[in-house]
Amino acid sequence: MKLLRFALLVVLVACTSPARALEGIAGTLTSVGSDTASVLITRWAAAFQADHPGARIQAQASGSASAPIALIEGAADLGPMSRPMNASEEAAFRARYGYAPTRVVVAHDAIAVFVHPDNPLAAATLAELDAIYSSTRACGATAPIRNWNELRAGSGAPLPLLAIGRDSGSGTHELFRELALCGGRYRAEVVAWPGNGAVVATVAGNREAIGYAGFGFVNGLVRPLAIARGPGDPAIAPDERSIASGRYPLSRAIYVYLNHRPQQSLADLPRAFLEYILSDDAQQLVRHEGFIPLDADEAREQRALIR
Repeated sequence: MKLLRFALLVVLVACTSPARALEGIAGTLTSVGSDTASVLITRWAAAFQADHPGARIQAQASGSASAPIALIEGAADLGPMSRPMNASEEAAFRARYGYAPTRVVVAHDAIAVFVHPDNPLAAATLAELDAIYSSTRACGATAPIRNWNELRAGSGAPLPLLAIGRDSGSGTHELFRELALCGGRYRAEVVAWPGNGAVVATVAGNREAIGYAGFGFVNGLVRPLAIARGPGDPAIAPDERSIASGRYPLSRAIYVYLNHRPQQSLADLPRAFLEYILSDDAQQLVRHEGFIPLDADEAREQRALIR
């Protein structure tokens, strides 16, 4: 009889432990970083908090450049970024803590380049984008492009080209500089906006404009261009397959950085939230918001980083 009671107790504990573990997830988690990733963090936070009423997730979308600073200063638990940390940011973190920040890939994305729907331009090369946006033309263009007839042969009289982009605190701004400007400098005339939505709205309202923003923010009010790496290369349109495979030249990942001391277990709340982010349910929200979800193998690899 004692053995039977013990067996029943073991079964009862096994059945109730997960529920108790879920009920125990509580506290406040602070996220500071990417504007591009903010829509995902917000959706994930709402779904997670619905299942864990004791948890509160505060998200501040101040740009990718703010994430390393917030993590170093202990002002954030999570640092979403739409670009990888650069060498100086990672070095500053190491200098403060003695180890590297943990980087978790949470979705795939791309930088889309787009024009007004009435604009006949269908494709551009990276060198052409560099000639439009940069003062240095490090990608090899011989002259700047300031008028549409310099980009579209035979397009008639010179029509000024208005280049729209993101602000300097944005990860999209920095990654576009690296990928499309070959690390060069932006032209002073480029109009910079602090949000992806503002770039899309500006191009949608101006036939002379060209802009770039996170792929997930592109809507039917603008038309994305296919991008070729070089003059003899095929122009690749941004879609789920080309972005996930990296064939689209401006593909990127969305990251969440965190301060996770090696050989120590992550605290319950950040671990639970990150495990949720990498779950099938959360990755379905990724697609719903216009980003590209991780496949099963990628999600498994990322979960191993937060044990």
